[in-house]
This record gives sequence, structure tokens and C-alpha cells, in this order.
Amino acid sequence: MTAFGAPTATLPVVAPSTTIPLRFAPHLWAGVVFFTAFTAPGWAAAFGAPAAAAVGVIACAGVAVIAVRVIRAPQWRALPWTALAFTGWAAASIAWSRWPETTALTWTLLAATTLVAIALAAMLTWRQLVSALAWALAAVMALSVLFEAWAALIVGGPVGIEFAAVDAQTERSDIWTNAQLFTGGRLDGIVGNANLLAMLALLAVVVLSIRLAIEPRRRGVFGVTLAASVYLLVRTESATAFIATIALAIALVILLAARTARTTSGRMRVYLAAAALGAVAAGLAWAMRRGILSFLGRDADLTDRTEIWDLVFARGAAQPVVGNGFATPWIPWDPAFSDWIVMPRGLHIIQAHSVWVDVWFQLGVVGVVLLACLYVLFVWRTWVFAVRHHRWQRRDDRVTATVSLLPVAVGVIVVIQGITESSPLLLWGWMLTVLFLAKLQPRDHARRTESVKDGKVGYGLGLDQPPFV
Repeated sequence: MTAFGAPTATLPVVAPSTTIPLRFAPHLWAGVVFFTAFTAPGWAAAFGAPAAAAVGVIACAGVAVIAVRVIRAPQWRALPWTALAFTGWAAASIAWSRWPETTALTWTLLAATTLVAIALAAMLTWRQLVSALAWALAAVMALSVLFEAWAALIVGGPVGIEFAAVDAQTERSDIWTNAQLFTGGRLDGIVGNANLLAMLALLAVVVLSIRLAIEPRRRGVFGVTLAASVYLLVRTESATAFIATIALAIALVILLAARTARTTSGRMRVYLAAAALGAVAAGLAWAMRRGILSFLGRDADLTDRTEIWDLVFARGAAQPVVGNGFATPWIPWDPAFSDWIVMPRGLHIIQAHSVWVDVWFQLGVVGVVLLACLYVLFVWRTWVFAVRHHRWQRRDDRVTATVSLLPVAVGVIVVIQGITESSPLLLWGWMLTVLFLAKLQPRDHARRTESVKDGKVGYGLGLDQPPFV
């Protein structure tokens, strides 16, 4: 009642909404998806393969639900057709596969990763992508340090998969971490493999550095995790990561030099000089390869890799053109792979330790050509994308110039890793490759638009996208 006795209108009391706005859902869930992809081997080591698969299904289902709500008008021209062609050829190999069950299972993983990458590319702006990657990698680095500290201080020794005890008879394949944080040995981290952790640490160094450069908030958190990433990169003692770090530094120097050249002829001179110096460096590296390998703590057979490659080539010779059937990874319980290549101390090999050897073995020369086309296109688009965004006059230009380095860095990491590992065909390696291919796919009207019609938001892809917001 008012002071004059007239009734007053009252508004109903409404509790504040706790629902995450739809425009934030892709960004937040992308962090979960990236974290799941980065730590998938750790989920399997901790709770078994079925649990890891269940986590992956939940992550993919979440992306599908958000994509249906968010993507208003899919742009077919913006699809990464080279990645889809490779995925399609892998599916076709089921028809002649020597291990059809494994082909069907592993192809499902490949297809799901491909679709998730395309959906994330459509839904995320570049700032959101960097933020999601940064939070996911920061979590992986922090958990890896904490896990190694727990194993060394609390357990007091190696930890087996599914937290089993480790003794002298335990096979290497059944050890999650060797708990060498304070003994000077290699660290395995939450992913349970020093080589995988090394590449994740290198990726974290790149992503977290970019995040610190473009965003002032929470610099303390990301600064600490960047330091942890550098520490883990050193402690993994990975020769592949060491070479990838050098290659990445060289690529960035060439890229920055190409940015300073404002004409086509100037950039051509930069590339010719880089090619000449690269040829000389490659020749010297080949001549000094034994000394370099000794410095890196590796022998001439690249830690048994040449032996593995010989066995793979011998078995794959029966189907050199179309391959023997997609199988990435080799499923250890399939009789075709379970006791095929077993190294000392019971280390069961589940990959050819080279993307190119593995693809030839599984998908033949056709698969190798398709993958080569994919990587050539990937390198070309990421490089053009980085070179053309070189302006530093305004704040937005500085952000653009910094973030545009990320696809190039990912390309270097994936290509170098693929020489001695098959991981780029799996999980985060394949996901980021397809994601950037989709993100940089040219299209007619590459604009990000937001609409309240039907509660959906339309997102664009492509080089002309204004994504740094």
C-alpha cells in the first residue's frame, strides 16, 4: 500500500539464473574436450580403456549437443575436404582390412575426432580457442607435476596402470610412471609417456606464451604453468621434442623475417636464403648424425625404431597400394597385434612410431598421398595466414599478429612428431590439424554473425574471418 492507501503493483521474486549463457557454452566445453584429448592415455592408465572411451563419448556428445544449438547454417564449402578424404579412405579400408574389427573401432575414433574438430572450428573465435587450449594445457602441466610428486613422495616408487603395485617382473607396458621426479630420470606425467608429455609441454609453451601476450587477466596462473611446462619439456629428455623446439624456433625466425618484407620479391629473397641455409644445415646434420644422436642420448637405430620399421615394412608389403586396413592405434587385444612386436621387458608396440610408415602400412600409397596433400595444404594455409597478419599499429593488430603464429607452431610440432611417432593421427594431434584446416578454409562470406532466431548462432570460418575478439 502507498501512503495514500492505493495498492501498489509488486513484481514476482525470481531467483537469479544459474544457466550458462549459450554463447559461453562452446568456449567452456571446448576446454573440457581439449583436456580430455590431451589426457586420454592417462584416463586409460588410471581407470582402463572402457572408462577412457566413456569419457571420450561424453566429450563428443557435449560438442554435438552444443553444435546443434549454436550452428545455424553450416557452410559446406568451409569443410576441410582433404581431412574428410583421408577419413573416407580409412573407412573404405574396412572392405579389405585384415583386421576389420580393429579398423571399424579405430576409424570410429578418427571420425569422431574429425567431426569434433570441425564443430569446434565453427563455434570458437580465435580468442576463445586460445583460451580453451591454454586452460586445458595448464591443467595438464599442473596435474603432471602433482602426479609425479605424489608418485615420488607418497608412493615412493613407480606406479602401475590402474594404480597397481610395480615390481621387477612388471612389464614396461604396465607402468604408468617411473616416479623419477627427484632422481634425475625422465618424467612420464599424467599421460604416462615421456615422449607424449614432451610434445604437450612444447605445445603448452607456445599456447601459454600467446595467452600471456594477448590477455592481461590471470597472468600469474599462466606464468606459473608456463614455467612448469618449460621444466617438464626439459625433464622429459625427448630427442623429438628437442628437434621440434629447434625447428619451431627456426620457423618463427623465417616467419618474422618474411613479415618484415612488405613485397613479394622481398619475401622470396627471405625464402631463398632460408632454403640455402637449410640445405647446408641439413647436410651438416647428416654428416654429424652420429654425434648428434649421441648428444641426445640416442643410438643409431633411434631407440629401436628402425627395427620396428623393418618389421612393419615386411608385413605391409602384401598390400603396398591400398594398405592392410586402418588401425590407429594397433589394438593390443587384437590377435593380429597382441604379440607381434614386443620389445625388451615386455613393451608391446601399438604403433609404427612414424606417421608415414603407419599410414603406408594401413592405407597404402593412396593413404600416404592423401595425408601428404593434407599436410602440404595445412602448412601452406597456416603460413599464409601468419605472414599476412603482420601489422602492429593497433591493439587488435597486435593480437592478430600474435595469435596467427599458433597454427604455424602446431604445424611444426605435428609434422616433426610424425617422423618418429604415430600420435599425430590420434586425439589432439589430429584434432588440432583438422581444426586449423577448417578454421582457415576459404569461403565466400566468412563472417561471424549472431542471431536470436530460433535461439541459434551462426558462425563463419575462413581466412577473412574477423575472429580476434
